[in-house]
Amino acid sequence: MTRQRHAEIHALRDRGVGTTAISVTLNLDGKTVRRYLRAATADELLTELVPRARELDEHVAYLAERWEQGCTNAARLTTELRDRGYRGSERSVRRLLHTWRDCTIKPAAMTAISPKPREVTGWLIRPVAERTEPEHADLGRILQRCESLRTVDRLVSDFAGMLRQRQGQHLDTWITQAQASAVPQLAGFAAGLLKDYDAVRNGLTLPWSSGAVEGNVCKLKAIKRQMYGRANFDLLRRRVILAE
Repeated sequence: MTRQRHAEIHALRDRGVGTTAISVTLNLDGKTVRRYLRAATADELLTELVPRARELDEHVAYLAERWEQGCTNAARLTTELRDRGYRGSERSVRRLLHTWRDCTIKPAAMTAISPKPREVTGWLIRPVAERTEPEHADLGRILQRCESLRTVDRLVSDFAGMLRQRQGQHLDTWITQAQASAVPQLAGFAAGLLKDYDAVRNGLTLPWSSGAVEGNVCKLKAIKRQMYGRANFDLLRRRVILAE
């Protein structure tokens, strides 16, 4: 169903149909349509991990222990958790077990570390010199247990280096490595870079930036929104000049 919907939405976009029209045509919420459009492939949607319900946090160690013992039945584990004071749903337990079945991170690893996904993401995109010693140690333990995250860490670090040091000459190599990686999100990002390759390479190489232009465009849009789109060009010109 996900693959079919992804194909339908992107087929409509390729034909020039707007997001609102796609929502109406397929009877989908606008946020859903935009989420599908952001995904270059259906695999990106299929591999999204579902956040763990907070009610399960204090029971993860027990679940991991039972999982290692061979008990993988969500209904049975939920019953056991009820006796331990769990008040959440069986569905939450089932969703967590599903991520364990598909993810390269072993369940036992979740008992040894407790940072949230947002924290780990922050460590990955932050320069090594700006990480604290505890953060560096925690990230190192996580990377030891997950090959996919090691790939993400390496490619994110390499791209950040290109960005900070203006090494656009390495862009082709980075795109090739990202597309060959087993991480759909990175492969999709690389495919997006190819669509505007010249601009990306120039942005990673040249000292100039279009930031000033983009800033003025945003200011124009803000002024237009204040007039609810009803003013003509002459009034817009006057307001822009007076705003200087």
